[in-house]
Parts: sequence; C-alpha cells; structure tokens
Amino acid sequence: MILRKTAERLQLDRSLVFVLVSRLWQAMTGPVTIALIIWFLSQDEQGVYYTLVPIIGIQAFFELGLLNVLIAQAGHAFSAYQQAVPGSDDARCRAGRLGELIRSSRRWFGWASVLFTLTAVAIGWFTFSQNPVQVEWRSVLLVIVPLAATTVYWSPSLAILEGAGDRELIYRVRFYQMACGSFCVWAALAIGLGIWSLVVATVVQTIVSGYVVLVYRGEFFHQFSGRVDDHDFSWVRDVLPLQWRVAVNGLLFHVATQFLAVCVMTFHSAAESGRLGMTISITTAIQMLALAWVQTKYPLISAMHGDGGRETAGTLWRQTTLVSSIILCVAFAGLVASIATLSLFQRGWEDRFVELKWVTVLGVGCLANHWVALQAFYVMARGKKPFIAAPLIGYSITTACVWVGGYYYSVPGVVTGFTLGNTLAVLPMHTWSYLRLRRSG
Repeated sequence: MILRKTAERLQLDRSLVFVLVSRLWQAMTGPVTIALIIWFLSQDEQGVYYTLVPIIGIQAFFELGLLNVLIAQAGHAFSAYQQAVPGSDDARCRAGRLGELIRSSRRWFGWASVLFTLTAVAIGWFTFSQNPVQVEWRSVLLVIVPLAATTVYWSPSLAILEGAGDRELIYRVRFYQMACGSFCVWAALAIGLGIWSLVVATVVQTIVSGYVVLVYRGEFFHQFSGRVDDHDFSWVRDVLPLQWRVAVNGLLFHVATQFLAVCVMTFHSAAESGRLGMTISITTAIQMLALAWVQTKYPLISAMHGDGGRETAGTLWRQTTLVSSIILCVAFAGLVASIATLSLFQRGWEDRFVELKWVTVLGVGCLANHWVALQAFYVMARGKKPFIAAPLIGYSITTACVWVGGYYYSVPGVVTGFTLGNTLAVLPMHTWSYLRLRRSG
C-alpha cells in the first residue's frame, strides 16, 4: 500500500519507469565512462571528445523542436482514426491525414539531415582549426556527422509512434540505445580506439532507430503509406504556425546553452574545454533526469486539455513541476558533494572537472533553465502558440554573456554568463509571458 501511494505521488507508470531506468543507467554508467576517458585519453583527446559532443548536438537546431509538435499532431490524428468506423470514408480520410503527416515530416527531416551534415562539418572544421591539437580529428568528424544525420532522419517517425500511443516502446528503445552505446564506448576506449568511440556510439543509435522504424514497427507505417487525396491535413495550416515558433525557441536555446565547451575551446585550450565538457555531461544528465517526469506526462496532459479536463491537467502539471524541481536540486547537491570528495583520494581526479564554486553557479543557471522548460511544455500542452519575444531577447542576452565572458575569463566567464543570462533575463521575461497566459484563461 505504501509503495502504491508513493508511486502515485511520483506519477510512476511503465513509460516513466523506462525513462527513469535510462536516467539511472546514465547516472550509474556516467562515472564509468568518465573514469575510462581519464584513463585512456589524454587531456587534448578529452577536449576533442567533449567538443565533438556539442557539435553533433547541433542536430537539435535542425529538429527545431518539431518533434514535440509531431507527437501532439500524431496523437490527435491517430485518435481520430481509431474512432472512425473501419472501412468508411471517414476512416479513409483520417488515415490519409496521418499518412500525409508521416510523408511530410520525413521530407522535412530529409532536408534537415542534409543541412545538418553540411553545417556540423563546417562548424567542427572551423572550431578545431582555430585551436590546433595533436589529435587526428578530421576523419572522425567526417564519419560521425553523416551517421548522426541518419539518426535525425529517423527521428520524426519515432515521434509519430510516440504520439500514436507507443510511448512505452519508444522509451524502452531509447534505453536499449543508451545501454548498448555505453558498452560499445567502453569496449572502444579499452581497445584503444580513442575518440573513435564516439563514432561507435552513433552507429548503435542509427542501427537501433532504423530497425524500429523499418522492421519492428514497419507495418504501422505501411498501413498509412497509400495516398488519399481527400484528407484534411495541411502542413502549412496545421504544423507550420506552431513549428516556426518552436523552431525559433529551439534555435535560440541551443545557441545560448549548448556551446559552452566550444566557446572555451575556441578562445582558450582543449584541456579547459575538456574539464567544462566533462562537468556539463553530468549536469546535462541531471537535467534530463528531472525532465523525465515532464516529457512522459506531456502527452497525457495535452490529451486532458484536448478533452476539456483543464483542472485535472493543471493538478497533474503542478505535481510534475514540484517533483521534477526537487529532483534537480537534490541531484545537483549530490554532484557537488561527489566532486568535493574526489580530492580526498589525492589522485588529481577533481582536476578533470571545473572548480566546485563554478559547479554550484552552473546549477543555479540549470534550475532557471528547467523552470523555463516547464512553462514552455505547459504552453504547448494547452495548444497555445509558444512565446517568441521572451526567448528571443532572453537567450540573445545569454548568448552574448556566454561568449563575452568566455573570451575574457574562460570557464568562469562562460559559467557566469550562462547563469546570469538565464536567471536575470530568460526566466523573468518568460515567466511574465507565462503568467499573462494563465490569467487570460
């Protein structure tokens, strides 16, 4: 009985369990990966490793936040299809709508994957050329980027599966990707592949995503592959009004928050970039753990709002906000304590991370970032258009603070700029817009 009540308070279901298992795996294996990187890579190799990670991460630029829009669109379209009488004209029309959503999203992401490849290679080449290191990075960059682009291409199909009710499958698959990727990276590091271990992890992601879409759930997509002319779907009418706003927000967020290590690499050294990159790899895992509650409840809350159950949706959302925020704060406190204890071993391991005071400052900025994300998810769940002015101004200020601070003061400047921008610019302006929306009904 106690366990059941605890599970209810924490909003646990099978989908959330798989997400939590993934985050737990990430938390447990993260230190193993870090230890192996310290053991098998030089500081310059570590710097290249953690600079490649955010460069590959710019795929978020080209996803442009569209995946959350597709989840909502697929949920509505598939629900309507299931409610139609099988074999009727209505069912045929609704199947056509979902089929067109699938085809349109694949076309969009096909072009996005090409643009991602060209952009990521250009950014990587420029970044490493500005600060030459005694590590061969060119071949790794030219191999890993096209592989990551393939993952970008599969992503809308996975989002549509999630929106159509396969949440548990998608979260389970992501756990398999993470677990297999970890083992492969460890093996690659152990046998001396160095930074090529990143390529191994990307290969795993690509293969698993492709298998789910083409084989495991291929029949789902095949049933909607026929073209129907009288469907009522229009990308311009149904997706674009939300897409461009989500895209702008995603672009601004990524520029402001995901290039901290790249900034340090560009203006200072690979070693400093490596310390910041390793720290950020852990803080990112913490943020993803806290957002697990939000991401798994988002489709449910969207559906509640769609059915007119605003009070129920609001209650679930407040519980989600509280639980996720507490988890974020507790996890950051644990990180600070863990890094502090490393000095007791007198092995110099603490030198692979940024100083404790900057970890703490970074945590404050991440908490502000988390609250902005919570508000943004709520706006999307209501079916409202995402805010533009607040993110545009706030994240522009944050980006300027990060790069100016990084140019003059390296890691302390980047971390301080990130936190000041998020706490004093992005969060207040976004909160003001959010409260206006809530008061408007």
